[in-house]
Amino acid sequence: MVACLFFVGLLLPGGVWAETAPQSEEKQLGTSHQVRTGIDVSEFTEVDALGFLSPEAVKPWGHLFSDETERILLARGDTVYVAFEEGHYNKPGDLYTVFTSSSALDHPLTGRDLGYVISFLGRVVLKMEVKPRLFKAQIVEGYRPIKVGDPVIPFQPVSPCVQLSSPEQEPSKASKAFKIPVVAAKDMSQVIGQLSVLYMNHGHEHGVQRGNLFQIVHPGEADQPKEPALPDQVLGYLLVLEARPSTSTGLVITAKREFYNGTMLKAVHLKETLKKLLAHYGLEFNEEDLETHPLHVLNRLTEQVGSRTDLPEALLLLSKLPKCPIK
Repeated sequence: MVACLFFVGLLLPGGVWAETAPQSEEKQLGTSHQVRTGIDVSEFTEVDALGFLSPEAVKPWGHLFSDETERILLARGDTVYVAFEEGHYNKPGDLYTVFTSSSALDHPLTGRDLGYVISFLGRVVLKMEVKPRLFKAQIVEGYRPIKVGDPVIPFQPVSPCVQLSSPEQEPSKASKAFKIPVVAAKDMSQVIGQLSVLYMNHGHEHGVQRGNLFQIVHPGEADQPKEPALPDQVLGYLLVLEARPSTSTGLVITAKREFYNGTMLKAVHLKETLKKLLAHYGLEFNEEDLETHPLHVLNRLTEQVGSRTDLPEALLLLSKLPKCPIK
């Protein structure tokens, strides 16, 4: 099943075109009374199987000790036993993610130590304690084949409903383009395209937040020697689904062609872009709505000025993506 996105529209699985959120009859851009709205990515990726980039080796809480099948590879519904390391509190009903780790990786641009790609294989739920630190469990989700010996860490859910946000840059750097590289891809894929899950070695500490939108860019080149370089070529867009202190994970929501690790991402400052457009069209707004209800503001904007071709490509894309209420 394949989902196809384009900046002028969105084709969901099954051939159904996604529409923008219902438009309001109100003419004011104030939306403080409305429920916060996010982008729904559940049609495009399994958010609980994203994995992540870790700058250091991940220490497991335990391992799959044995199973009740005669198969080498395990799957959803199979009963397994999980042996835990000392120092962790566990109880029946707890959920754990089964994972695997890559070997130590190098940065695709600098060659420096990058870290490890942590790939999620599935999820188990603890059923009963057989003896101290040994639990009978059941595999409740399987994303890739699982086998005895695979390590586990506590399950951390990720919501598929993503509230948009802007990067938190330092004031001294706010006037400069905020660019970061793609350093790895889920399952160690080398060729990247639409709906790929990607990892960046920038996180909260660098201003990257869940909900940030980035352009995927290729540097422009001069037509002739000594001439100024052309503007960056926009290959597509990436939405950050999870941000950690020093790394982040994103989904390619649209791409015009394939690209590779080392490709640069350029931040879209949604709040500032909306503010300039509202001022350009002479529409009133308040700062709080731009911060907490950017999608509502965007919908009101397109309602009042129309889906004009002079609207930025990023805003046209966001207006077509499926929406969801933030809980």
